[in-house]
Amino acid sequence: MNKTLERNQNGTVIMNLKNLKIICEREGLYQNPENNDTLYLHFKGFDKIENLEPYFNLVALWLNNNALQKIEGLCQLKKLISLFLNHNLIDKIENVSALQDLVTLNLSHNSIKKIENIASLTKLQNLNLSHNQLTNYESLMEIQDCPSIQNLDLSNNHISYEEPIISIFQSTNIGCLYLKSNSFVRECPNYRKTIVVAIKTLQFLDDKPVTPGERKISEAWFIGGKEAEQQERVSQIEIKREQDHQIYLQTLERQQRGETRNQLLNQQQQLCKEIRQLQIQYFDGEEVDELLEQKENELKNVELELEKYQVDNIAPHQCFLTTKDDEGNVVILNKTEDEAKQIRDRYFNQEMQQINQKFDDNNVEQKLINQQLEPEEEVEEEVEQVYQQPNKKSKFIINLDSAPQIPKIDKKASQLREWKQKREGWTIDHDELLENLLMYHQFNFDAVSDEFKRIMAYEDQDLKYIESDDLRIIWTFIELSKYRNKIPQKLEQIE
Repeated sequence: MNKTLERNQNGTVIMNLKNLKIICEREGLYQNPENNDTLYLHFKGFDKIENLEPYFNLVALWLNNNALQKIEGLCQLKKLISLFLNHNLIDKIENVSALQDLVTLNLSHNSIKKIENIASLTKLQNLNLSHNQLTNYESLMEIQDCPSIQNLDLSNNHISYEEPIISIFQSTNIGCLYLKSNSFVRECPNYRKTIVVAIKTLQFLDDKPVTPGERKISEAWFIGGKEAEQQERVSQIEIKREQDHQIYLQTLERQQRGETRNQLLNQQQQLCKEIRQLQIQYFDGEEVDELLEQKENELKNVELELEKYQVDNIAPHQCFLTTKDDEGNVVILNKTEDEAKQIRDRYFNQEMQQINQKFDDNNVEQKLINQQLEPEEEVEEEVEQVYQQPNKKSKFIINLDSAPQIPKIDKKASQLREWKQKREGWTIDHDELLENLLMYHQFNFDAVSDEFKRIMAYEDQDLKYIESDDLRIIWTFIELSKYRNKIPQKLEQIE
């Protein structure tokens, strides 16, 4: 097929089916005319619209920047929504009544002298007639017969001021109007206020939005003149000043609430430190019951006060950061213990179950069942192998979803008192096991607590206080006991 566009005797490109197919091929469109819903025929040099009947499914047609002198040949394009005829030689709006679905019509940069034949376009919303030859009331009057128009561009014409033109705009529902670069703008008294009052639906006029405040000022001017306009301006200034004052008060209140909240948080943190120190002292043999109870009550009061200054919380699963420890376990970074537990249950529970299933065959209990070994001997052998080889990773599977939650401080204090009295089953061997586990897990008390529980279960021992916080206090007690009977040296250097 010859890919060159055919031309007439004058050298102008002809709008025939052959040329249209060549253009479609160049533009990446379908060769079958009925399959196309868009057609790009701009900058082709056409001087006549013809042979478009097979393209009856067109929705958008670009015919801009050609040499067209007349609107014709479009009657079969009944589905057309957007039509671009700008930058041509058209001097009359005609032959568009069949385009009942037309929404956008661009006729800018032509030679049109009058708006006509658009009353039947009941869906037309966007009409661009800028850079034409519109002049007076008669050339604009049919705008009021097309109330569907919302965006109208009449800029850069020759429209002069005539009072009846205002009545044309009053009967429209225009939201965006361009009249700039017309003598009408200079000649119309109080141009902007007049147009704003005339068009109740206007939201944009000549590159500037019409604000509610401007509309109230314009309407006040229209009713009471300059004096009413000035009063409205003063009223708006007072309203704006009051709004700014309310915003300032709200900001100040938020700032004060934030400062109070920070103070309460600092008090809470300080009380927690003091309570933990008192718990260690209590654990170490000093009687501090009354002071400990006093601090716990103060902490409860601070927490109750904090509830009055709660900030909006982000949903716990909207955003979270995770990493993995040396054992490959998932660690939630930027969440509290409760939120981390919810995240594990929702996103990682299934993953951890799969991991546990994968290692079930290597689990100590499974070995005991398969090989029918004595439980105590097998567990002792496994534990011994783990602690004699520091570089070997533990075979015990740690399930993060069942990780213990740190209890509240007031409950912990009562538990420590009970533990101090009973110390059920704790021996020197447990001290050594705790030390080995802490060294192996690099003082990760959560991991140590989980593994401690498993070992105690295998050995059929019932130790009550083996949560992570319990082990922290026990380890502190062990360390303090090493230096209990030592006398400080070189006291003369201490001021």
